[in-house]
Amino acid sequence: MKSSSHFQRGSGCFKCVSCGRLTRSTGGDNDNTGTCAECYELGGIENEISDCGATEGLLAEVTALKATIARKGGKLIIVM
Repeated sequence: MKSSSHFQRGSGCFKCVSCGRLTRSTGGDNDNTGTCAECYELGGIENEISDCGATEGLLAEVTALKATIARKGGKLIIVM
């Protein structure tokens, strides 16, 4: 019997175009961009910073998301 704890061919996983880690489809908007949920969120925060400027709260979110991505095995290609 195959273990269900590993990614399997055809199981709805893809490689994030930003951090390179395998991630499963979440059914969210990030699936359409080819990014994991964390990288998609980083992109939104980058847009907000570009539009409104950086705040301590946004920078703290960026730091937390980067740590989560690294903990899950991702390597950010584009770093804010």
